[in-house]
Amino acid sequence: MAIKDYRLDPFLNVINIKKITGEYHQVPNQSPYTIRLNEVPQKTDPTSLNICFADAAVLTEVAAQPAQGQYWPDYNTTAHGVEDWNTGTILFNAADAGKIIYASYNGIGTLVDDRVQDMLELAVTTSTQPERDIVCSGSAVSYDSTETSGGGNLSSGYVRVRQHRGLPAGTYTLRQVIQHLINRSQTLEFVKGTAYHNCDCDCGDDM
Repeated sequence: MAIKDYRLDPFLNVINIKKITGEYHQVPNQSPYTIRLNEVPQKTDPTSLNICFADAAVLTEVAAQPAQGQYWPDYNTTAHGVEDWNTGTILFNAADAGKIIYASYNGIGTLVDDRVQDMLELAVTTSTQPERDIVCSGSAVSYDSTETSGGGNLSSGYVRVRQHRGLPAGTYTLRQVIQHLINRSQTLEFVKGTAYHNCDCDCGDDM
C-alpha cells in the first residue's frame, strides 16, 4: 500500500482533517462483504465514522465480526509506520449484502493499492447476455425481436445481426466499467451442418 495525499502539517505535526459527508458505496453481493472508503478515516474515540443505509437507518460500529446492521472498520493496519493510518476498509454482515450505504467521517488522506495490476481483484457477476442458437435457414431460437418486410402471400424467414455501441459516455468507477463490459460480453461459435431433404418435384431425385 502507498500513502497519497497525506495531509500532515510538518510544522505543527497535526493532520489537516477533511470532513467527508454522505460518501456513497454499495456492499458487495458476495464475500468478502467489504467496501473501502475513498479516504482513510481518522482513528478517534468516540469514532468519527457514521454509516447509514439509504433509508437513513444508522449502523452500529463494532470491534469484531459484525451482525446485521453493524460494521467493523479496519483500524488494525498501520502503513509506513504511521500510527493513525489504516486501510479504510469496512466489513459488513452477509445479511446486508447489496445494500446502499452512506458514510461520513474525518478523512486524513487516500490509500493507493500499488500491487501489480494482475493481482487486483474485483467481484463481478456473470454476463447478462442469454445463450442463443440461430439457424439461418429460417428458424431462430432466442432472438431478441421480430420484424416484417414487404407484402405478398409467401414469406421466408431471415436473421439480421445488428451491431450496437458499447459503454455509453459517462463517469464510472473501475468496477462499473468492468461489470458493464462483462454484461455485454459474448462469444460466437460457428457450426457447419448438412440438412438432407426431398426436392418435392417430378425430377425423380426424391426416391
